[in-house]
Amino acid sequence: MKGLSAMQPATRRYDLIVIGGGIVGCSTALYAARQGMSCLLIERDTPGSAQSGRNLGFVRQQARDFRELALMVGAMRIWEGVEADLGRSVGWHQGGNLSLAFSEAELASLQTWQQRGAGEFGLDTRMLASAETRALVPELAPGIGILGSMFTASDGRAEPTRATRAFFEAAMESGVAVSLGQPVARIDTGGGRVTGVWVGNHLYHADRVVCSAGAHSAALLRHIGLDLPQERIRATVARTMPRPDLRLGPCVSGFQTGIRQDVNGAFVISVAGGEYDVRLDSWRNMRWYAQTRKDNPDAARVNYLAMLPRAKGASAPPLADIPPTRDHVAIEAYRVEQALADFRQIFPAAQDLGIDTAWAGIIDTLPDVIPAIGPVEPVQGLLAATGFSGHGFGPGPMAGKVLAELAAGRVSPVDISGLSPMRFKDGPLKRSTT
Repeated sequence: MKGLSAMQPATRRYDLIVIGGGIVGCSTALYAARQGMSCLLIERDTPGSAQSGRNLGFVRQQARDFRELALMVGAMRIWEGVEADLGRSVGWHQGGNLSLAFSEAELASLQTWQQRGAGEFGLDTRMLASAETRALVPELAPGIGILGSMFTASDGRAEPTRATRAFFEAAMESGVAVSLGQPVARIDTGGGRVTGVWVGNHLYHADRVVCSAGAHSAALLRHIGLDLPQERIRATVARTMPRPDLRLGPCVSGFQTGIRQDVNGAFVISVAGGEYDVRLDSWRNMRWYAQTRKDNPDAARVNYLAMLPRAKGASAPPLADIPPTRDHVAIEAYRVEQALADFRQIFPAAQDLGIDTAWAGIIDTLPDVIPAIGPVEPVQGLLAATGFSGHGFGPGPMAGKVLAELAAGRVSPVDISGLSPMRFKDGPLKRSTT
């Protein structure tokens, strides 16, 4: 081992190598180790430093694409016992999820989802009239035109960085080896199967590899033959000053903003969507996203000036427990202002609350806005889990359990038939929620 840094694991052969230290990668490593597999987890920065530590913190079944709902229902069972299982506090609170409707069209859309979610999947999702909505959350502003809402009491919330770190620490305690601080250069293959992973000039051998590297997954998979049409959306999240006396039980979605209260009484807020920063290879996936742009015209604002050089000021780091990342993702001030305006309009008791801090992250998205989870054909032993499209924190632990089972040669414990990475191999798809 002479000449190797202290951060490099001593063993060079493993049953499983996991690329990416987000909540999916950390939970995959944990569950694989618990099954007796020797496992190496590789993270280019620190666990939770990318989107797993920078999201809004909703843990919801409500309003998901039905193709990923079985995954999320399975994840909810993990979240309900996660603190006891991991022996750590992650800020878990099962206070429900409330989606407000301000128009008849929004109300009808929620009703359609509720009928299927409750009827086909057995969720406790129900529709609330305007008076019932206000009875559930008395702090809602009067006179803002709430026609009704959809509420799922079994949904909850957690602190993203705490949760990701908890899975990471539990994985290490279960014997997982860790490589931090260097990115994976490429996935090694030979004879139609995966053989290992290169980190710098070091090859770590394994017959099974999980690629869960978030926005960096597409580049790694492209080198082994899967041209995944993955794109990047820059999303901004803000946190208000603490207000412990103003208690908000459920997560709330209103106007265009998601709102939850954190463990210290502050409110975490974010406008849906984000910025699409045009880059040199943006042309690669344009044809894939024509239908997505048509269906969601306001989901992302195109930033054509992203490639122009910009002076980097000496801005202070966000006041948050998010580990640093080399990406230095820039926030958008107007998104913070819009989220704060929505929040104050919905909750007038929060008029005096200002912004404490804000941060941004990169959402890895796919054209149909659901993740790609499963085997990467025809490379035997290679699995992928990426493209969670801004809602991967909640299902992350169950995705990890699915991947650990698949890596061990067993079947997925939940239905992921609509989430195969290979659904993109034949050309652009039209989005469906079936």
